[in-house]
Amino acid sequence: MTLKRAAPPQLAALACRGCGASLQIRAPGRSLTVACGGCGAVLDARDPDYRVIATYEAQRSLVPRIPLGARGRLKGETWEMIGYLTRRTTIEGETYTWFEHLLHHPTAGLRWLVEYGGHWTLSKPAAGAPVARPDHFVEYLGEHYHHFQTATATVAHVVGEFPWQVRVGETATVDDFVLPPAILSRERTHAETTWSIGEYLEGEAVWTAFGLPGSPPERVGVGAAQPSPYAPRSRRVGYLLLGFLAVAALIQLAFLLFAQQRLVLDATWEYHPRVAATGSVQSEPFTLTGRTANLVVEVSSSLAQSWAYFTLTLVNEDTGASRTFGRELAYYYGTDSDGRWTEGTPWDRVWLPALPAGRYSLLVEPESPRAVNYRVRLTRDVPRALWMWLAMGLLVAPPLFFWWRQWSFEYRRWQESDHPMGGRTEEDDE
Repeated sequence: MTLKRAAPPQLAALACRGCGASLQIRAPGRSLTVACGGCGAVLDARDPDYRVIATYEAQRSLVPRIPLGARGRLKGETWEMIGYLTRRTTIEGETYTWFEHLLHHPTAGLRWLVEYGGHWTLSKPAAGAPVARPDHFVEYLGEHYHHFQTATATVAHVVGEFPWQVRVGETATVDDFVLPPAILSRERTHAETTWSIGEYLEGEAVWTAFGLPGSPPERVGVGAAQPSPYAPRSRRVGYLLLGFLAVAALIQLAFLLFAQQRLVLDATWEYHPRVAATGSVQSEPFTLTGRTANLVVEVSSSLAQSWAYFTLTLVNEDTGASRTFGRELAYYYGTDSDGRWTEGTPWDRVWLPALPAGRYSLLVEPESPRAVNYRVRLTRDVPRALWMWLAMGLLVAPPLFFWWRQWSFEYRRWQESDHPMGGRTEEDDE
């Protein structure tokens, strides 16, 4: 399908009063001034003789990104580039430059295509004046825009035609408010205040629209209105995380419901260091039933200001196989200048995984410098919450990394503003 392009606007030709170069007016009735890029003369487009109202030193090295007269299709309309100006501001001794391309359409009117650091926005006059809100916000058409930056913009270079009497060196105070991908700008001079609303564009879209050679300028940093590539997916990532965490919790709950959690041994003994018979005791045989599952061994004692070491051996009475493990208990307490303190605990727990069903007995060999009473409890098939927490930790890691990248993107955006994240400016302090 062939796109129907808008009819070209009626052109008015004139000769520059400064250097005699041929100039054209592409927006008759709208343009107030025409700037010659050759000699720097600014002509009054409403004067029958197109008199010179200002001059400046033309900078031939500053060539518009989009040539004057180029036509391209953006947002469903065909626009012609009729004017170009360079504006600058100085903040804390550093000069920043951006470029504004004035586009014209016979019926849709005028638009500004602004480029700074490889970031592009297409702006038009705002429908009405936004309403100021507390904490650096303004409200426009029901949306809240956050103040991004205030700067004094100075016109440094002009070429083409403009709907006002533009002059090199003229200044205006520009306030930008953002709600990516939209940017709301207020421009104030001694004579008037105007508002415009813009939308972020990709450089590739601009290059394609105007059929420009090569590639668009490389983007530097994060643009004020550049949409975050993470924001559209942030809510979905949150929902997926909640869903996976719920599944992990349900799996743990299922294990809790179907696990045996059966106490198979609960024995109490006493150890005396001087009584050899208490140095080794063995329980009565007990039976582990059901599927292969874990066994929780809990050892508690009457320890106080002392330690004890228990060597435990689980013996399979049917096969003769054994598994030996040890647990050390220590418990001390007291008071000092900082108050009451404790160290260690008089109990411990260990998980023995994957024990098959069968008849077992437990051999206990304690050691301690003091007499101690102790108790050993064995519980069959106990779901371990540790695995659920490990699973949840693994599930949380990717979303946390995603949200960190999202936060980093916004951090880099706002570091270029008057309200950097994690820091205060002099304006905030005032």
